[in-house]
Amino acid sequence: MNSEHSQQPQTTSPLSGSVMVIGGGISGMQSALDLANAGFKVYLVENSPAIGGKMAQLDKTFPTNDCSMCIVSPKLVEVGRHLNIELLTWSEVTGLTGEAGNFTATVSSHARYVDISKCTGCGACELACPVTQISYFPQEPVEGEKKKGGREKRIIRGPGAPLPQRLHPWTFEVAADKCSKCGNCFRACLHGAISWEKGGVASVIADKCTGCGACFTACPEKFSAVTIAEAPEIDKSLGAAIVARSAALKKEMAGRDERNCIRCGLCAMTCKKVMRIGALKMVTEGIEASLDTCQVCGACVSVCPVSFLAIDQVTNKTPQPLYNTFNEGLNLRHPVNILYPQAVPRVPVIDEVSCVHLNTGSCGICQSVCGPGAIDYGLKGSEREVRVGSIVFAPGFEVFDAKRRGEFGYGLYKNVVTSIEFERLLSASGPTSGTVQRPGDGKHPKKIAWIQCVGSRDHSCDRDYCSSVCCMYATKEAYIAREHDSAIEPTIFYIDMRSFGKNFDAYVERAKERNIRFVRAMVSRVFEDPQTGDLELRYVDDSGWRVTENFDMVVLSVGVQIAARTRDLATMLGIELDRYGFAVSQAFTPLASSRPGIYVGGVINGPKDIPETVIEASGAAQAASAGLALARGTEVTVEALPAERVPEAGEELRIGVFVCHCGTNIASVVDVAAVAEYARTLPGVVYAGHPLYTCSQDSQESIRAIISEHRLNRLVVAACSPSTHEPLFMSTLRQAGINKYFFDMANIRDQCSWVHPHDPQLATEKSRRLVRMAVANATQAEPLAELEFDVNPSLLVIGGGVAGMTAAVEAARQGFSVYLVERQPALGGQVVHLGRSWDGQDFSRYLLELQEQVENNDRIRVFLNSEVVEHSGFVGAFSTDIMTPTGALRTVAHGAIIVATGAEEARPDLHGLGTADHVMTQTDFEARLLGERRSVPGHVVMLQCAGSRATVVPATYSEPDTGTPCDTSATGGGAADHLPYCSRVCCNQAVKNALHLKEINPAARIDILYRDMRTYGLGELQYQKARRLGINFIRFDPHDNPPEIEVAERGIRIEIRDPSIGRKVSLAPDLLVLSTGMKPRDTEELASMLRVPRNGNGFFIEAHAKLRPVDLPSEGLFMAGTVHAPKDVSETIAQAQAAVARAAILLSKKNLRLSGVVSRVDPTHCAVCLTCVRACPYGVPFINAEHTAEINPALCQGCGICVAECPAKAITLGRYQDVNLKAKIRSYAQAMPEAITVEESHDG
Repeated sequence: MNSEHSQQPQTTSPLSGSVMVIGGGISGMQSALDLANAGFKVYLVENSPAIGGKMAQLDKTFPTNDCSMCIVSPKLVEVGRHLNIELLTWSEVTGLTGEAGNFTATVSSHARYVDISKCTGCGACELACPVTQISYFPQEPVEGEKKKGGREKRIIRGPGAPLPQRLHPWTFEVAADKCSKCGNCFRACLHGAISWEKGGVASVIADKCTGCGACFTACPEKFSAVTIAEAPEIDKSLGAAIVARSAALKKEMAGRDERNCIRCGLCAMTCKKVMRIGALKMVTEGIEASLDTCQVCGACVSVCPVSFLAIDQVTNKTPQPLYNTFNEGLNLRHPVNILYPQAVPRVPVIDEVSCVHLNTGSCGICQSVCGPGAIDYGLKGSEREVRVGSIVFAPGFEVFDAKRRGEFGYGLYKNVVTSIEFERLLSASGPTSGTVQRPGDGKHPKKIAWIQCVGSRDHSCDRDYCSSVCCMYATKEAYIAREHDSAIEPTIFYIDMRSFGKNFDAYVERAKERNIRFVRAMVSRVFEDPQTGDLELRYVDDSGWRVTENFDMVVLSVGVQIAARTRDLATMLGIELDRYGFAVSQAFTPLASSRPGIYVGGVINGPKDIPETVIEASGAAQAASAGLALARGTEVTVEALPAERVPEAGEELRIGVFVCHCGTNIASVVDVAAVAEYARTLPGVVYAGHPLYTCSQDSQESIRAIISEHRLNRLVVAACSPSTHEPLFMSTLRQAGINKYFFDMANIRDQCSWVHPHDPQLATEKSRRLVRMAVANATQAEPLAELEFDVNPSLLVIGGGVAGMTAAVEAARQGFSVYLVERQPALGGQVVHLGRSWDGQDFSRYLLELQEQVENNDRIRVFLNSEVVEHSGFVGAFSTDIMTPTGALRTVAHGAIIVATGAEEARPDLHGLGTADHVMTQTDFEARLLGERRSVPGHVVMLQCAGSRATVVPATYSEPDTGTPCDTSATGGGAADHLPYCSRVCCNQAVKNALHLKEINPAARIDILYRDMRTYGLGELQYQKARRLGINFIRFDPHDNPPEIEVAERGIRIEIRDPSIGRKVSLAPDLLVLSTGMKPRDTEELASMLRVPRNGNGFFIEAHAKLRPVDLPSEGLFMAGTVHAPKDVSETIAQAQAAVARAAILLSKKNLRLSGVVSRVDPTHCAVCLTCVRACPYGVPFINAEHTAEINPALCQGCGICVAECPAKAITLGRYQDVNLKAKIRSYAQAMPEAITVEESHDG
């Protein structure tokens, strides 16, 4: 069998304990973290200047609407600061030799022209750079209009009217000891502000000086007698001051129609003193340009506040704007730029193509303003060789070039944008700070159309596959757009609504409730009204009518594709790709590439969403490390934390407060600066700041420095959710040598800016009070100790299907002992009922080989006909009782658990299923195709969504008025049988079985009745093949157009309206096959025992829908397979490997530390009333030998229920004692004395 199991390194050289991960998106970051945390050195190679990938560009994520940057930022920081992850950004792998276990990779790094070791990420260089557009750097003089003194010059006319005096917030002065008495400044000043007589020293008439800088520009470089007399606070450098003043003037001039020269002098001053070129000069007629001196850098154009200047005006050459690629070209950037505000590493790159200094030797302003001296124009690219044992290939994707679909006008009509561009428009850190505006004119659009399948499911551009994510991200964008502006009317034009993931259908239904309109139609063309910029869409609706409809803006839902450079890299690595550029893999080895030792994860393995990407990333990490288990820990660095400073008695409180802008997530509503200023007035606060992104890596480093500088001993952060970010800030505090529990957090995003978006004053005042309460709590904080204990390196796997067996085998390969528990008499699970995969691989053969691997592995102990009946302990030290077939209990000790109890095919009471021989499920039909080929039917009808995705109604019911029984929709079934969700696999299974039947009997007639064909990803290719082979697909609506099905002994009769021909058709098949969906097994008792939650459908709930799809909320527990949600066999195998990767992080450690937030009993106050024993949902409290309640801190979950229930107040919880709560309440009462009166208790 071609599997990861067969890819054991076959090398005589010692195994390397390092792994290379290629790609720094969410997939690469997850792989890197899982590997590094499990004891391997990681080299993370990313070809852009910073990690983050496409997820960093997104605004929100579905179906939770979490801020994408908020949830990915902690991972960015963790990767950036991890001791065992070496970031190789702005780099590429250019060579690979060796074999699995002992590769040598050649990595070439481009020159940043910035020394990473010196750069602080302050952004001064980017602020000072005045260049935002470029034409070219001429090697020869440019032809001009007239010559003076042998030099080519041009006069750009139009002096315009002078502005009022004090144009700038500075004036100039002349240093008498440096003045050359040349009079250049006198002749240059157009405002009569220079006093000079021939042969004398010049002086400035202050009350006439406008600050235009013409004198400054005219003064010979070698004398520099003219200097700024008054400078604004921002004037760290002249370049920065000019750029800032330019921005202020642009704002001031925005309402004027005047576009003539206002003689401000910024262009000339920039050209000479900043760029050090000197091609522009202020003269009476306007601006004189020296064409043979001009370097075509565009700096003058970028600072002109009235957009009077243009490069082509100066040089007859059309300029090329420097587009911000992170913002998808919606705004401009400088040649020196940081990729995005939260970038890791937050280090700029200088673009050697557009940088003036690198091309001409002039300018150099960025180097002059860099305090640490990090700018180094002499830096060169480098090349190094890295020895690694295996490679994870996760290069990500690019979006389809929408210009290839010219009928939609992208690139021609400014108000037609792609979906990723719209994400940047929605984003708080985007070019419009989250305001929905049309790029063409800045207007707020009312009607917005989304056109689906642009670059997906499209033969014309060789993108036949489905991109899997477009339907959901379009729904999300429409949903969020209405949250930004309730006046927006979104319309989504789609073919099939492929909301096949966990909770996706429910999300689409919520979108419909929010008046998001869904139109099933293919838009044929988009036209623009050149006068208004509005867009006309033409399409045929579901009734066959041709429709013309106008919209203000159009969003093209572009698909994903593999970049050409990725294909070249894969070829160099020896990885086989399919025609679309996706890695070729097998159904039972989904993460193994064609070259042993190289594993794939993410979109390179086929189109997928973020949770599937994260699962594959962890799975690929597991596969890459399994063969290197013996080298675990041989190349890692162990973190050495500074000694924790013990607070002295009576020590002065020194609290630092950081109020986060969160881009504009918070700052667009809350006056962050005002909140920080208020915090400075609170008792004990010695420092208060308001960083742009407090969670970014540079902010974490800055916080550590500020802790040291100001000798802080408490920390308060006002930002977003503590559930996602508190561990990050506590870790930073501990790295600074402070006990991490001297920390509190105010959630001013969720509780202020998000809930009061239309009332900034209220949101700001509420933020002040929350910060006040957090500071009050910090004053009462105490250091807490954490319990350290040894880890039991054994794993318990519950469930013996494909997920459970895969997890057991992979964990054993990692070197861990495994207990595998299965309640049935044999291993195999639901897959024993399946025939073959969509690519023709035999399930039975695969199962047999997998069972043999389990049974023949000495590290795996199998318990058949057994069940888990009791469970106790905590992460790293669990104890579980297993009931064996003999009735005996077997207690096993283990450090982690993987739940893989699976799901089963639903069998609803519907259309005679179970009673009529000619009605069966897809799994029954699959078995029949394998076993009874001679009796295959000639006409088969398959009914999709049978008992799934239906309204919850009884199978029959009585009308209130008439009492007449009424039938439900054809896909309904009884309430007990109802599955409200999509089961994900049904459409693909139906197409697979239909194709199989066609192989056996090419003359067979097959009709598939469907609502939406959800053959996502590469499954779309099978769907298209089925259509080509004559398999008939008839769409229906369960509410407006349900099929009428009559099942009787004499046969089956179906009537349905076929929308493709616009009339009803009658079908009389030999066999009715129901796609009934998948339902979870009964796990209520198990979930209660393990104390983990399930959703309303019975599936286990993950710790986080996007970024922790394998972890259960209880630490040390993981899940794999269909216990999580419906999925196919390949996806199940990948998740099983991912679960092992997550468990390996725990099991590979010698010891762990538990939280210090636990309950403790004061025995002197305990009344032995047993209230805590009864109240604790985890069963932790017990009565000890001294006849008082006792709580094992290792078992305590810190929920605080016992604290609240104890009538004698004998139990306290760290961080949540009475003194903490009362401090918060008092601080609030002091802010609102009329609101609350705090009752003093006996203990004060």
